[in-house]
Amino acid sequence: MMGAGKLKYYFLFIMLAGSTAVCIGQAGYGHPIFKQDFGTGNSNPATIGTPLPAGKTYFAFNTATCPSPDTYTIIRRVPVANCFNNEWIGLSHDNNIFAEYGMMMVVNNIAKGINRTVYTDTVNKALCAGELYRFSAAVINLDLIDGPVACSGGPDYPVFELRIEDGVGNLIKKDTTSPLVSYAAPPMMGYKFTEVGINFTMPAGVNQLVLKLTLLNRSYQCAEDFAVDDIQIRPIGPKVVMGFDFEPPTTIIKSICFQHNSTVQMSGTMDAYYPNPALQWQESTDNGITWTDIPGATNAVYARIFSTPDTFLFRLSGGDASTVANPNCRVVSNTLKVEVDGIPADFDATNNSPLCAGQDLQFNATGGAAYTWTGPNGFSDNIQFPHIFSSSLSDSGMYYVQIITLGGCRATDSTYVTMIGTNVNAWPDTSICKGTTAQLKASTGISYVWTPAEGLSGTTIINPKASPDKTTVYTVKVTDSFGCSDTANVEIKVKNNIAVKALIDATDYLCRSYDSASFYDKSTGVIRSWNWDFGNGQTSTVRDPSVQQYSIQANQNSFITKLVVEDSAGCTDSEYHIIQVAENCYIAVPSAFTPNNDGKNDFLYPLNAYKATNLVFRVYNRVGQPVFETRDWTRKWDGRIGGVEQPTGVYVWMLDYNDAAGKRVSLKGTTVLIRQ
Repeated sequence: MMGAGKLKYYFLFIMLAGSTAVCIGQAGYGHPIFKQDFGTGNSNPATIGTPLPAGKTYFAFNTATCPSPDTYTIIRRVPVANCFNNEWIGLSHDNNIFAEYGMMMVVNNIAKGINRTVYTDTVNKALCAGELYRFSAAVINLDLIDGPVACSGGPDYPVFELRIEDGVGNLIKKDTTSPLVSYAAPPMMGYKFTEVGINFTMPAGVNQLVLKLTLLNRSYQCAEDFAVDDIQIRPIGPKVVMGFDFEPPTTIIKSICFQHNSTVQMSGTMDAYYPNPALQWQESTDNGITWTDIPGATNAVYARIFSTPDTFLFRLSGGDASTVANPNCRVVSNTLKVEVDGIPADFDATNNSPLCAGQDLQFNATGGAAYTWTGPNGFSDNIQFPHIFSSSLSDSGMYYVQIITLGGCRATDSTYVTMIGTNVNAWPDTSICKGTTAQLKASTGISYVWTPAEGLSGTTIINPKASPDKTTVYTVKVTDSFGCSDTANVEIKVKNNIAVKALIDATDYLCRSYDSASFYDKSTGVIRSWNWDFGNGQTSTVRDPSVQQYSIQANQNSFITKLVVEDSAGCTDSEYHIIQVAENCYIAVPSAFTPNNDGKNDFLYPLNAYKATNLVFRVYNRVGQPVFETRDWTRKWDGRIGGVEQPTGVYVWMLDYNDAAGKRVSLKGTTVLIRQ
């Protein structure tokens, strides 16, 4: 849901008595005095939320994820490709910069000829007269502007009125939004809500506010459906910031050990604005659900000695000295967390012995944030799950591990390793690109069993080839001539989750003797570099290169282009694209054709339409009935309808297309169908 930090560059101007407008720089906000966020929801995108109480909205509640016209629903995700012939954008609260994990109100609007209340509520909170507050909501247009549903008279877009009244209906402030045209970001970046809101000064003598978000009456044709979330009222004023002293400015969580009796110091500032500025530090021990003023903590610097394990949140609030006692009249800063660790509890250290020599000896420790291991033969490691990949009988013995919390509290545990049997090895541990193979090998024996079987060329040979779809640890069981068996592991790491595949979308034809071609990368995978060779002596390293020019010699019939891509894991792939040379690209429709299957002029179609796009070719008989239509210029009319030959005569054709420059061209003419 939307938080207090959404308007990152909002310059606030306030009229003070007897003065001109005063700029206070970037705006700061207080904790929401009122907030409607429609609930948290869960990981199931099909979950329907709780309907609003009666009287909160004009629209009727609907339990469908794609609500019917003039209704609303409460959901977390709008289906990408299911609502109304794919007319809606695919919107999800878990990929939206303005919205955290939670629900939203989705409205299917239609033209009604009246204003309709989207949401209204009453706020009974003690606010401060003369203080500035902001009434806002997060809204987004759901209809695809260039979607499949035509807008014959539009498109039109939702327009809202935000209105604040006192408890007896007197207007405090209202304003109307601009039409909600776009989504603020392209689909590849994730559609984003837009905040709309009004700032209002709290009148004296008012102890109740009525807020209203209203959809204004318009002749909606298209793009009228919308979603709304985070309807709230917040104090607004100067910006307040704070941070840990003696730490980088990016530090927002500080972990310490209670045994160290560490002092943590924080400092904050509030921009100039209030006539008599006052500060008040606050803390929360329930993850920010409730905040409590810290007695006496009213300076810009706050320090505390922490000697009890717990988790604390801190923030700095500020206001005018005359009203700072009321939390509803303050602005607040960012939040910092102090985690005071106790002695590690519920820790454990284990290993996978007894096992045969040669197998992967594995250790496991839990209960800490860091670990330090020591053991026989000079063994040491500082990870949670250390391994001895090629173990031996001498690795038997006691192993110790220190379990360390983030704050530095420590505990010690131990685990005893018992090694038996003989040594078996398997190799190599290696990394591959998805779709390639690695050659595995095991110690010599008389029989072999490899598991798992997925991705292996064989499971009973000494040296299978492995091509797993994901990082896989293969285990081989080797039996020697004496009947002794042992196992060993080999890990094949797959460097990329998505196989890199070079794909080119490019011009297919060039027109002799000078023409241009466009190239677009359609490769799959997490690509980080592109290397193009256009076959005309030019190269490029950008994803979608500029248009290429070609001088075509008389004996040149094609050009071979190549793209080599490399993904973020260093995996590469290449693709070739052949551009054919056309002798003539002048588009024309024959004035006659003879569909007699003699191989000469048997079909009617637009000739040489190599460079045309968005082409539509239609043929009509003498009474205006359509007899043929295609959007593929290579699809030709053979003079039949449903297999029935059409009579000799004059037929009218119409041709529409975009030329190489993107200009729309419309042509019309006649042709004669001749039966011989």
